[in-house]
Amino acid sequence: MPPLTRHRVLVTGFGPFREFTINPSWLAAEQLHSNLLFTNDPKPESIEITSIRIPVVYQDVLQIVPGMHASPPVLPGEFADRASDDKYSLIVHIGVARPGPLRFEGLGHKTGYNKPDHENKMADIVDASCNPPLRGFAASKYSALSEELTTPVDAVAIVNKLAKEGVHIRSSEDAGHYLCDFIYYCSLAESRLAGKETPVIFIHCPPVGQPLTTDQVAAGVRDIIVSACSAMH
Repeated sequence: MPPLTRHRVLVTGFGPFREFTINPSWLAAEQLHSNLLFTNDPKPESIEITSIRIPVVYQDVLQIVPGMHASPPVLPGEFADRASDDKYSLIVHIGVARPGPLRFEGLGHKTGYNKPDHENKMADIVDASCNPPLRGFAASKYSALSEELTTPVDAVAIVNKLAKEGVHIRSSEDAGHYLCDFIYYCSLAESRLAGKETPVIFIHCPPVGQPLTTDQVAAGVRDIIVSACSAMH
């Protein structure tokens, strides 16, 4: 008899932006939806994945991400019926970056968001005395949080393990100061503010075929999820 679901994992990909009418991150995330995985333990625990798509829009991130960390979680719009009754064991955000390997990002930044989003809108102004204005997380609930927030997951250990197993992956400390970085900081912050400390990670993938296919990206993220959940004891 298979074990009951022990770990529920939420995976997000992004919607269209720039030349990507279908975002490569969403292609991979969508492929992971409803996957059932198992931890690498003598008594394997099951892992059930739910995937949703997030617009490449600062205000949408600010509105959607807190619901992921609520009890019970609340998911947006067309994905509302995918919400779990229980909190997630792990939240994984995926975003597209430059060609190359998968990049396991170690931290998110609070400020420094000077590029317009998919709707040509800017992030909120944190300090108008700067030139240009310092933009990022202006809401008072974020004021006491550090400029950088790091993932509680041991990214280096997972990257070293998977690289030895042949996964095309490396560690990174620069998530880019755009929507990828923005959702990462927001999710790490909301995890802390919710008091549950749900582990959050961010994975950058390359454009399709540069060099990884969507199948290879999805397989790499599966390996990351299994490794992260296997370490939860």
